Amino acid sequence: MTTSTIDLDDRPRDFGARLLEERKRLGLQVHELAHLAGQTDYMQKRFENGTSVMPIDYLQALAAHSEADVLYIITGNSKDDTGRPGRAKA
Repeated sequence: MTTSTIDLDDRPRDFGARLLEERKRLGLQVHELAHLAGQTDYMQKRFENGTSVMPIDYLQALAAHSEADVLYIITGNSKDDTGRPGRAKA
């Protein structure tokens, strides 16, 4: 059986920095995004500063309940070509 993996070079802090960038882009406070994703403010802050790894159910909740670009958070590539600074074209 062969398995495939996605090679993500990013460190947890890189994911957190992109999460923080997305929260700010959406104009949300920590507690607002935490609530949308079913997390505490404490965990939201830990995700953003890279001290906790974001579980898949958190990312699924973000995708379902917010306008956050989860693809960007995970890969650094935007789902659309919006020309925002620091965003790679998809």
